[in-house]
Amino acid sequence: MIFDKSLNSTLKLTSIALCVLLTACGGSDSSSKETTPEPTPTPAAPTQADISGPHSTGSTSEPVFVYYDLDSQAVVELATAEAAAADTVWDIAFKRTGIYLNQNSENAITAYAMGNNSDFFDTDGAPIASSFIAANAETELAAYLAIKTSDIPTDETLFVGDITSNIIEGFYDYDSTTHVVSAADTKYFITNSDAAYTKFRATSIATVGQGIGEITLQTAYQGSSDVAFATEQALVIDAALTCSGDVIDVYVDFDSNQEVTEADAWDISLPCAEDKTSASFEINLADDAQALQDFDNSYEAIDPAAAEFLGFQSSSYSINAFKSFAHNWYQYALNGGHLLWSQFDIYLIKTPTTTHKLQITSYYDEEATSGNYSFRADEVTELAGEAANE
Repeated sequence: MIFDKSLNSTLKLTSIALCVLLTACGGSDSSSKETTPEPTPTPAAPTQADISGPHSTGSTSEPVFVYYDLDSQAVVELATAEAAAADTVWDIAFKRTGIYLNQNSENAITAYAMGNNSDFFDTDGAPIASSFIAANAETELAAYLAIKTSDIPTDETLFVGDITSNIIEGFYDYDSTTHVVSAADTKYFITNSDAAYTKFRATSIATVGQGIGEITLQTAYQGSSDVAFATEQALVIDAALTCSGDVIDVYVDFDSNQEVTEADAWDISLPCAEDKTSASFEINLADDAQALQDFDNSYEAIDPAAAEFLGFQSSSYSINAFKSFAHNWYQYALNGGHLLWSQFDIYLIKTPTTTHKLQITSYYDEEATSGNYSFRADEVTELAGEAANE
C-alpha cells in the first residue's frame, strides 16, 4: 500500500490543533468547567392595592387611636394624644368610626373625596342599600387602580383638613350691630354621660358685663332604663352668684338637674370669667362625657346600641375632613342591623411632599368585630395602577 507522507503530516497537524482547542476549552475534564453566572433578577415593580389591616381601634367602651404613616405604609406607635399632636411622622389616624388627619404645622395633611362611587346614591342623595351591600374589595379594585396623577385636582382649595372646635358651640346668638347676646333656643345638644343621655338647649341668657350672669337650660333626660327623652324641665344656672372667691368653674349634673361642686359627679361646666362676676360664653363637657349637635331637633330618643355611630364627640374635638365630604365613608344599618358598610370612595390624601390614594375596604375583622380597619393606600403615580403593575 502506498502511504502518502504529506497526508500523514496533515493528520498530525490536525490532531495537534484539535488538542490545543480542547485544552483551551477545558477538554472533557469536568473539574475545569466554568460556571455560567446567574443573571441579576430585575426588582419587581411596587405592588399597588395591597390591603393593610385589620387594625384594631379598640371597643366602644375603650377606644384607641391607630396612627398610620402613608410613606412607610406602617403604624406609628404613639402612647398619648399629646405625643400624637407633636408627632410629624403619622399622616392619618383611625379611632372607631372617626378618621383623622395630622394637623401638625410641619406635617399638615389635607384630603379630597373623589366621589367615584356616586352611583351608590340616588338622585336625592339617599344611599342605595343594594349597592353598598354588593360592594367588596374585589369589585371596587379596578376603580382604585385607575387613579393616576392627572386625577389630582389642581385647585388646592378642594383639599380640606381637620378643624379643632368645641362640640357645644352655637348655644347663643350674637348681634354684632346691637352687641346683644341671646339664647339660640332652637339649637339642641345631646350629652352622653354616666350611661344616660340628656337633650338640652339654652332658652334664656342674662349677661353681666361681657359674660353670662344667668342662663336657663331646658333639659330632657333619658336614663339607662328609659326608651325616650322625658319631658323638658327648666334648669336655671346663676353663674354670677357661683363665680366668686376660689371658684373657677360652674358645674352642672344632669342626673339631678342642678348645679353641683367640682367634687360631685358632673356633666357640663361653664368657666368663670377672670373678674369672677360671671361665666364665659363657653360650655365644656366632663372628660368622660360626649355630646352631639341636634340642631334639627331630630332625636326623640337615643338607641344605646347605635350611639357610637351617631357622632358623639368629646368637648374639644376635630371637625373631621372625612365628615365634611358630601357622603360619609360609611353607611349605617342598611339591612336593619347595626353594621357599617364602606362606600369604597377613593380619597386623595395630600402630605407636604406627595399625594396618596386611600380606599377603606372593611370595618370588621374575620370574626366580624367592629372597629377593625382594613384599607388600601398607595402613592399616586403617573401611571394607573394596572399599568404600573405590568
